[in-house]
Amino acid sequence: MSNSPQDQQSKENIVTSHMRASVKARYEEVYLKRSQEQKRLKRSQVITGILGGVAFVIFWHICSQTIMSKLPSPWDTLVQSIKTVMDPWYYKSVYHSLFRVLLGFCTASAIAIPLGLTMGWNRIVRDLTMPGFELFRSVPPVAWVPLSIIIFAQMEYSIVFITFTGAFFVVALNAKLGAESIDQSLFRAAWCLGANPRQVFRHILLPGSLPSIFMGLALGMGIAWQTVVAAEMIAGQYGLGYLAWESYSLIRFPEVILAMASIGVLGYVCSAILRGIANKYLAWRKVYTA
Repeated sequence: MSNSPQDQQSKENIVTSHMRASVKARYEEVYLKRSQEQKRLKRSQVITGILGGVAFVIFWHICSQTIMSKLPSPWDTLVQSIKTVMDPWYYKSVYHSLFRVLLGFCTASAIAIPLGLTMGWNRIVRDLTMPGFELFRSVPPVAWVPLSIIIFAQMEYSIVFITFTGAFFVVALNAKLGAESIDQSLFRAAWCLGANPRQVFRHILLPGSLPSIFMGLALGMGIAWQTVVAAEMIAGQYGLGYLAWESYSLIRFPEVILAMASIGVLGYVCSAILRGIANKYLAWRKVYTA
């Protein structure tokens, strides 16, 4: 006697439910194993970082007591840093440096990313802009300080311009390389399917270039902090670079170290924010790196 359609459907439902349960159990097993491995890796990184910090402090103390007698010890630096941090002048310096970096970096990124993508996508634009781009890219940002003082009436604008030049060329070059790395068959397929230039830019060029763009942004942020400190030492009246130079001139060496540490912390925070944004919009990379 043949099975009724209801019995056949019931058997199929049982098999489907069993397969779903097996897949779910396997997924939970793999996910749990990967989560435990990630937690173990993070704990290992934290412990390694703490040990590295302790080793650095010990090495610093030994150097201050032996071959570098003028170098303040970690304890003296900590005591003087606490006094300096209580002074509103310190926070004014942090504000000015952070404002200059963010303004110069954001302005540079807003111009450099579209320009770099267009240079990598359009041959005519690349031929028109590359000679001047390569010419000015070789000029160190600090070399722009005298010219920027002449161009801009206010010193503040000149320092922001120096920060702008430090980040602009790196971000633009990485955006260009990202656009050039995209498989040309994707563009040809889009044109054949009737896509217009705006759709190609939005759905192919920009997503395909994002890894290189974020790499350029991370590098540009680091260079922006380097250039703003150099500009503040030369032509600034406020900022962490000016604080470091003034402390050196007044033989307050612990404050020099505090200014350097503050620059490092702020640079790390800015880079961490960029990495967080990159991890959000480039989550698909985990499929290839897992």
